[in-house]
Amino acid sequence: MSLEGQVALVTGSSRGIGRAIALRLARDGASVAVTYREDRAAALEVVGAVEALGRRSAAWQLDAADPDAVDAVVADVESALGPLDIVVCNVGPFALKPLADTTSDEWRTVMDANLGSVFYLCRSSLVGMRARRRGCIVTIGLAPVHLVRAAPNIAPYAIAKTGVVVLTRSLAAEEAANGIRVNCVSPGLIDNGCLPPEQEAWMRERVPMGRLGRADEIADAVGFLASAQASYVSGANLAVSGAWDWEDRTRTTDGQVTDLFAEATP
Repeated sequence: MSLEGQVALVTGSSRGIGRAIALRLARDGASVAVTYREDRAAALEVVGAVEALGRRSAAWQLDAADPDAVDAVVADVESALGPLDIVVCNVGPFALKPLADTTSDEWRTVMDANLGSVFYLCRSSLVGMRARRRGCIVTIGLAPVHLVRAAPNIAPYAIAKTGVVVLTRSLAAEEAANGIRVNCVSPGLIDNGCLPPEQEAWMRERVPMGRLGRADEIADAVGFLASAQASYVSGANLAVSGAWDWEDRTRTTDGQVTDLFAEATP
């Protein structure tokens, strides 16, 4: 799945899933622009790992929820590394709180960081992609949101991720004639490498496949969608979740709705 000569931008790529995606695209041949919010040292470590694979890379600090900052970084990346062929919208902070306790500022932060950030980056990247009549955009969703079910304690996050899927499919339809493919990868429960053993076991029990996913498995899905092997794939939402969703896992106990995210810890 060669991406030789292509340039990719992966937001939030200093750690976790974003880091794994950046390294996967680099292994497939792409130069990679790394963005980070605060941890420059971690971002530079990823840059070094990409360069060790023989690819070009650099790091940019970015608040992906700031449209002006997004425009500036896209312009800088294209000046430094070349026109963008691949854009991965990976930023999306998680929040755990009942709706009744969610402040207006918290609501806006979750919405703009998870959904607004995707819109801003896609809008900015599309300018060059349209001019070149080619490009690939991959967004990051959440495995169960296609069910449009209740999501206690993570409602703003789930609502925003549902919007990401709608945005993805809308862009795919609008930009197909311009040679631009737009797809979504929706992770399930992923091992972030720092879960307490009891919480990891509690989460694992809720996955039909019997284990948590790995960041490199999300990266593999992104690598496929970015490749020529997916040349006829656009508007897809690929769940990488071990068959996990919210079906039969939301219940009512003493009048209270509970599910996997009912508590921060089991």
